[in-house]
Amino acid sequence: MKYIRLESYEDTLNNIDFDKASGQRALFFDDYLLQYMLKWETRKSETLLNMEKLAKPFSYKLHIHADGQTREKVVDIPETFNYLLGLHVKTRQVLHDGDRRYLVYRGRIDHREVVIIWRENKDWTKEDLERDKKFVAKQELTEGVDEVFVNGDSFIRGAKALEPVFKARMFAPVEA
Repeated sequence: MKYIRLESYEDTLNNIDFDKASGQRALFFDDYLLQYMLKWETRKSETLLNMEKLAKPFSYKLHIHADGQTREKVVDIPETFNYLLGLHVKTRQVLHDGDRRYLVYRGRIDHREVVIIWRENKDWTKEDLERDKKFVAKQELTEGVDEVFVNGDSFIRGAKALEPVFKARMFAPVEA
């Protein structure tokens, strides 16, 4: 059984952070300026999906309001991506390469076999990316799939960065 808590409108508002204190003044201007300010002055706001923080996907936090209080809570970014992508999950694996944790989802989207690889990759060097590539190959994580998504930079053969897809799906218009 999976328990899911959806982000509320109030949670979204609680997580809008402006780059500059003066950006708060955008709330008092016309719609055009407000849209501009929300696009640029809040681009690192967690509720708008801070791409830099996806380098540490297992500790992505939002301010959540519950029981009359607002608390910072870790949100499940990998699971959110699965829903946005429309992935029908077949397997979920947690693997370790020394001190590195990998979260690997395999599943289907339409008739395509897909694997999604999550790992914390903040401040990785070329050597780290080479080690990552070797680990993925040794574990055969990409064998037999049509599409490979991975967070952050990667030397993994055929892998696509998931961040642009995540952002596009998250803000895509919803069809009724």
